[in-house]
Amino acid sequence: MSKQTVNLGIVQETLLIPLWSRAVEASQPEPILYDAKAKEIVSQLDYDFDKFQAAKSTQVMMCIRGKAIDELTQHFIQQNPQSTIVEIGAGLDTRFERLDNGQLYWFDLDLPDAIAVRKHFFEENGRRHFISGSVLEPEWINQVKQNCPNSPKLFIAEGVLLYFTEEQVKTLLAILAQEFPGSYLVFDAASPFIIKNRRSYEAVKHTSAKFQWGIKNIKDIEAWDSRYKIIASRYIWHFPEFRKRFSFNARLLMAILPPLTRSYAVHLASICTNAD
Repeated sequence: MSKQTVNLGIVQETLLIPLWSRAVEASQPEPILYDAKAKEIVSQLDYDFDKFQAAKSTQVMMCIRGKAIDELTQHFIQQNPQSTIVEIGAGLDTRFERLDNGQLYWFDLDLPDAIAVRKHFFEENGRRHFISGSVLEPEWINQVKQNCPNSPKLFIAEGVLLYFTEEQVKTLLAILAQEFPGSYLVFDAASPFIIKNRRSYEAVKHTSAKFQWGIKNIKDIEAWDSRYKIIASRYIWHFPEFRKRFSFNARLLMAILPPLTRSYAVHLASICTNAD
């Protein structure tokens, strides 16, 4: 069987890193996050995944990040079983397969080249839809509103905002607050130190993509827009049961520079219906 050719833009190519990370994790005796579908997809793509093989810490970090987002999303679904989930920059993620309760409406939103690849491995149905386009453009908004006008909504941006400029992040936050008041946003964010040293990231350095947005204090988002409230943060290093999986150098660096343990996290924000 011939493998599927990958034609992705510079930033879109990075979607293959978490995919590879989950595929590798599926073979671990005690996986952080189990994703057999990811392993299947990797085997069918014509792409040099071998260049990531030495990226031990990145692979673990991607899976912990995915697990943290899964847990926050699952809690939201338990509280709102008939909710709507919009995954921004969905890439080749399998979160719908992992978390669907049979009642959700789910939208996978990504740029056209990423959605084109996605369609080779996933199918839409009555409750799951693909949207091809930029989250910073307005076309996708009506599609979500028309299909799910009144249900509680959770937006997920995993591995997306790091590649935005600060102005683009602010634009996205303003769009969500204006168009979907009362909803929630799960996203990951890194410190400016991480952004500045992005070439040290074992896997990302094999692509041409550049990290752009970092934030020292996540609460600054509340100052940008008073409609936002940070209600939970899960720091990637604060999963002690998985620390032994990181490389020796990563563990040593965290021991020498404790502030780095809070340099990358997954956050949950609520979006108020009115500014305070």
